[in-house]
Amino acid sequence: MIMQRNALFDRLATVHRPDCALFAEGPLPVPVAGPDDLAPLLGSDAAARYAADCRPVFEDLRRVVGQLAGLMILAQLTASSEVASLDELASCRRRWSEAEGRIKALAAPDALQPHRAQIVAAHAFSGLALGTFSELRPHVDNEATFDTISRHVRRAYAHLSAATAEKAGFAMVDLSHACCSCGR
Repeated sequence: MIMQRNALFDRLATVHRPDCALFAEGPLPVPVAGPDDLAPLLGSDAAARYAADCRPVFEDLRRVVGQLAGLMILAQLTASSEVASLDELASCRRRWSEAEGRIKALAAPDALQPHRAQIVAAHAFSGLALGTFSELRPHVDNEATFDTISRHVRRAYAHLSAATAEKAGFAMVDLSHACCSCGR
């Protein structure tokens, strides 16, 4: 039991920030111009509509990512696979599904396609994390599964961060002072 706690502490102490390139698989998220930044340049009502339609999607995904991170930590600290059956995870799945429908209906002008792509990627990675919770098994070492969930959550966070535009109402929590060993 003490060995497991020490291993968990070591893992928590070496968590990387979401923008750390060490955890990335595939192309890294790239910061993109936000809708409110481009609207004056484009002189476009379409950009303003996109911004208004995208805000609730962004907020849903921000909450999904936060819930997933919290549920993963709970599952890891309690070494329990029962998190997969909690109402909170079901609520997270519902919010994720609702966001999917809104993303499909989200019409972005050409100049905002990169922004929409980051939103789509955040949704995809949070969906991968959601799906991985079903792989947790009772009375076995689930560390590899926790690693996979963590990787997907961090990637979803990084894509949402890339789509952050504070003036447009898209803002993430600042993790620049997080307990990340790679940022020191």
